[in-house]
Amino acid sequence: MSSQEIPDPIETTTSDGTHRPKRLLRSPRTWLVIGLATVLLIGVGVGSFFLFSPRKTASAGRTTTAQATLGTQTASVAVDGTLSPRKQANLNFSVSGEVTKVYVKAGQKVTKGQKLAKIDSSTLADAVDLAEANLTSARANYSDVSSSGSSAAIKSAAAQVDSAKAALSGAQEDLKAATLRATFTGTVASVDVAVGDQTSGTGSSGSSQGGSNSGTSTTTTTSSSSAQVVLISTATWKLEGTVGAADLSSMKAGQAAAITADSTEFTGTVSSVGIVATSTSDGAATFPVVINLSGTHTGLYSGTTASAVVTTGTYDNVLTIPTAAITTVNKKTVVTVVDSSGATTVTEVEIGRVFGDATEITSGLSAGDTVQITYRPTSTSTTSSGSGGGFGGIGGGLGDAGGAPPAGGGVPGR
Repeated sequence: MSSQEIPDPIETTTSDGTHRPKRLLRSPRTWLVIGLATVLLIGVGVGSFFLFSPRKTASAGRTTTAQATLGTQTASVAVDGTLSPRKQANLNFSVSGEVTKVYVKAGQKVTKGQKLAKIDSSTLADAVDLAEANLTSARANYSDVSSSGSSAAIKSAAAQVDSAKAALSGAQEDLKAATLRATFTGTVASVDVAVGDQTSGTGSSGSSQGGSNSGTSTTTTTSSSSAQVVLISTATWKLEGTVGAADLSSMKAGQAAAITADSTEFTGTVSSVGIVATSTSDGAATFPVVINLSGTHTGLYSGTTASAVVTTGTYDNVLTIPTAAITTVNKKTVVTVVDSSGATTVTEVEIGRVFGDATEITSGLSAGDTVQITYRPTSTSTTSSGSGGGFGGIGGGLGDAGGAPPAGGGVPGR
């Protein structure tokens, strides 16, 4: 073996005889581990920044101002319901027999007195013939008794004549009732009878007529669901709806109403306000209200959803501010008054009636006073610096209160 020095394996010899360190070669697995470690360190740093950076609470809300104004205010009540014809007849045969003819179908227009359906009238015609014969016999007997009979016999014979007359009149009415006729000019809404059906004769025909402002209407004796023929007038209409107990006392017949149905607006008048309540699914009491649409209209359909705004009162010289400016502090109703310099003062007020989004102020403010309205954010949670948040509902102007006073002029709750 040569005695010459052997270079270290981690070094290399250059052309000038010097030794330089030899570059180590790393495997792909080594580079992967180094990359993952680097990413982990960056993630820990970013997370620590957001975790330990100072937080800021959400904005307390933006504010605006409004003036107390003196003017005329209108109170109203909203009514939801459905449209139906003001004039409707639920027709049924009042005599028994087999249906032999049906002259009409649903949707057909008819005139007053027009035939709708008919039953076999042979038995009824026989009854008329018999009644006529009985009347003839009674009259002959009365003639015989009148000439020679006693006073008692004459009275008895006269009574027999009257009875025979009544029987004939009844038989003639029954024969006439064998044909069902339209009671007014209108449209056939439904037909629930067919040839071959046997009528019982126990049903009666009823009709309802809206249109008066007295709050009264004719009672329908037969419901439309059991009527053999339903006849309606499609010219005049009404809205049948309900109101809650809180609005009942302010409504009465004759009040003006604005009705909306199928995106079309109509005028109308309250026809009747019921005083017998029905209960909704949640147990609340509601009361029936009927509103007549003014004039005649075409293109409307029974059962169409409609809404109305009924004007229940108009009041002059009422001082109001936006309801959103009112709040409560320590169980007192207050507003924040802003003077000409921009300084604010919390002022106690007394409130009265509510008119939409405005509330009457009965004491504590004067016309022209400026009040502050605070719009509070939708969430009270804290947010990181730089994050945004929108504003939601209108709150009160002060810290521990919020919201508008309840309808009817009550003091807002905490």
